[in-house]
Amino acid sequence: MPVPNPWVDLPERKPYVVPIDREAVEAYARKSSVSRDPDGYGLRTELLPVPFVGNPSAPVVLLNGNPGFSCQDEADHQDPAFWDAASRNFTHEVAGPAFFPIDPSFKTTAAYKWWTEKLGPLMEDAGFESVANGVFCVEAHPYHSRKFHRDTDFPSQAYTRSLLLKRIEGRAFIVGMRAKHDWETTVPELEPYGAVHWLNNPRNPALSHRNLGCYDDLVSVLKQHVS
Repeated sequence: MPVPNPWVDLPERKPYVVPIDREAVEAYARKSSVSRDPDGYGLRTELLPVPFVGNPSAPVVLLNGNPGFSCQDEADHQDPAFWDAASRNFTHEVAGPAFFPIDPSFKTTAAYKWWTEKLGPLMEDAGFESVANGVFCVEAHPYHSRKFHRDTDFPSQAYTRSLLLKRIEGRAFIVGMRAKHDWETTVPELEPYGAVHWLNNPRNPALSHRNLGCYDDLVSVLKQHVS
């Protein structure tokens, strides 16, 4: 049975928490570690969440941890063009590069700086268009924060997992960037699927020759996608 997309119900005003996640978000806020370190673990619900990014039918899937947080994010989210692209992403609408954070229009944003650093070598070797439309990233946790708990799950993630399962069925090329324990625990289907290509250094999750043993295979998959 298809899993409904909860992100169509995201409120138009902050806090930006989908209804099915409200209780989990409130419970998260009561964690002792969050109260001791709210700047680190606190969820930034004044920002649009990022449960996934890009084309959900892409041949390459990235497994990431959470959207993170930069002091620049709040200003970036006030840019109408960035806001529009992020909002369209929730319902998989494309009006430009599907992987919108690497759109040069957003080159002053923190998201652009982070993603172009991580995907820079890949864009150089496979081409911008192949990465912009051939890569889909799923986050283990959808809400912005500097740090995240490994024992935390939000109901909305059922939809994200359903998107990942479809790509497993489609034999996508899967690269694990971060949160290996989370993904292997919440998506046990990854194990029988075969090898997920985990980066050598998740602390600096750049997709490069040095950090990924099968990097050339990844480039080949993306080039074939646009050929």
